[in-house]
Amino acid sequence: MHNLLIEIGTEELPAGIIEQIVSYLEDKIKEILKPETSHVFFTPRRITLLLKNFEDIEKEDEEIIIGPPKKACYDDKNEPTKALLKFLETNKANFEDIIEVERRGGIYIAIKKVNKNKKPTQLLMEIFEDILLSAPVPKSMRWTSSPKIKFPRPIRWICALYNDQVLPIKFGYLSSGRRTYGHRFLSKSEIEITNPLEYEEKLKSNYVIPNYEERLNTIKELVEEKARSLGGSVEYVEGLYEEVANLVEYPFVVIGKIEDRFLALPERVIVTVLAHHQRFFCVRGKDSLLPYFIAVSNNLPRDERIVKGYEKVIKARLEDALFFYKEDLKTRLDDLVPKLSQVLFHPKAGSMLEKTNRVMELSEKISKHIGLTQDYIHKVKRAAYLSKADILTNMVRELDELQGYMGYVYARAQGEDGDVARAIWEQYLSDPLTLIGKVLYLADKIDNIYTLISVGEMPTGKSDPYGLRRSAQGIFTILEKEMWDLDIGKLFPTVPESLIEFLRNRLRAYMDNFPYDIVEAVLEVCSPLRAGYCINTVKNIAKLKNEEKFKSIVQAYKRIFKILPKNFKNGQVREDLLMEREELSLWEKLKSLEGCCNNLTDLYVLEEPINKFFDNVLVMDKDEKIRNNRLSLLLRIKELFNNYADFSKIVYEE
Repeated sequence: MHNLLIEIGTEELPAGIIEQIVSYLEDKIKEILKPETSHVFFTPRRITLLLKNFEDIEKEDEEIIIGPPKKACYDDKNEPTKALLKFLETNKANFEDIIEVERRGGIYIAIKKVNKNKKPTQLLMEIFEDILLSAPVPKSMRWTSSPKIKFPRPIRWICALYNDQVLPIKFGYLSSGRRTYGHRFLSKSEIEITNPLEYEEKLKSNYVIPNYEERLNTIKELVEEKARSLGGSVEYVEGLYEEVANLVEYPFVVIGKIEDRFLALPERVIVTVLAHHQRFFCVRGKDSLLPYFIAVSNNLPRDERIVKGYEKVIKARLEDALFFYKEDLKTRLDDLVPKLSQVLFHPKAGSMLEKTNRVMELSEKISKHIGLTQDYIHKVKRAAYLSKADILTNMVRELDELQGYMGYVYARAQGEDGDVARAIWEQYLSDPLTLIGKVLYLADKIDNIYTLISVGEMPTGKSDPYGLRRSAQGIFTILEKEMWDLDIGKLFPTVPESLIEFLRNRLRAYMDNFPYDIVEAVLEVCSPLRAGYCINTVKNIAKLKNEEKFKSIVQAYKRIFKILPKNFKNGQVREDLLMEREELSLWEKLKSLEGCCNNLTDLYVLEEPINKFFDNVLVMDKDEKIRNNRLSLLLRIKELFNNYADFSKIVYEE
């Protein structure tokens, strides 16, 4: 059994980029070594790859090198020509190496080469430094005199073993060895690794839990246990457990006290200050937050000084928050709205006041489109008017992640309607719950997409600074859930083609859990500006696709699709030219559906008359007028189907 260990020891890496670096290094190293299985460990001070049952073997591959045609390689006397001699010389081959291969109907001269590849570890040694230098991180540091050697944090050691032997890899002046280091504070000596399989246990005995999942679960268990001991539960903040797990190598959990006077703050303010700025957990009682916090330390708390230090820091933070809160309550949101003219939305798209006015207009249009009452429309416009005012509050200037929530808090405190206040908050939530919140969300995100793409801020493969893809996802989610057939094109005088293509591509991504052929069939004929209609049509077709009736109507449509010339556009049907009983019957069925076909299944009644028409009527009649009239009839049927999808793109396996 052979095992390989590679550990890169660093100074503390930023929690936000650890997993990005780990994923990159794992992919790159596995690409070279090609192991069957791998185990990845990481903490703030180390990134480690352990390969079990790894064979470091040279591999051979055969290569056939094709030369000139055989007839060009020998003259009339069967002597080798210059072409053959040159081919052998170029490939350092002899006459004995020649083989013949058949290619493109002819015989060619070729040679077979057996290439011996380097051992995987040899390849790794050669490019290890380049792998580290090319890690995709926003910022890198230099810590030596070499301008070349960079990494997000200084690399202090490399431990690399193949079985019990050191694998000699380098990064700048640093060479690998068999030594690693335990916890920065609780383990003072070097640790010698004699075999890769002892790595994890040796680190654990030196206060390092190298396995991320184990460390994460340990933190969850310890924090939740402390919360229960206080008679409450942990106030969950998305991503906080994961972030804390990337801040410590061995967790120690302590409880601190929050002064009662700070509980007068809105709960979300307290949670945000403690979680986002100090990485502490709040504790929820039955009806409200308890006056405690839970902190995870990377060092053993030997006395009360650690807790006192934490309490001192959050006291200062919450003092500031309480001051901002009291000051903000002195100014009405109404009075802040005109001052939004001084806040830039985008250099090419004006101020936040201009955006507010656009959102108000869009909110009203959307409300009318989906049939809201005048009372609801009034509330939506009021929510839109106040929607950005909290940007100018002291609290949001200090804690911008509270934008929207503070608007809600201040609106309620100032006597605004509850639905209006809630919508101010929900415009920023991924899944708004109230009707007014959903309309305001749509108006805000549609304005972002339309306005920013119109001024050239189209997202690229690597960049989406304004979150337009996420905005499109949120729009589609609401339209799908509410089954609203909102036509975005009717909200604006004109719509750039680039915006239409953007929505089409985002719809493809949004519906990637549906069969590809159905998605393409719908997007071929339905405008992505009617995203809700597109999504619900795809869902309906997906439900019906395997029904025999649906299969039959698709086959009937394909008969029409195949016979219609691509550029045929005349849809005028003259009844006096309908000669055959079957075409008259088909025409009557079509007329009964046009204008009142509300469901896909309404099309089923056309299957039998379409098939009888093709079985008994010669479409391509010699008489041009009769021929064109029959094609016009078929075109009208095709257009009726195309209100839903281009059924020619729907695929059935033979």
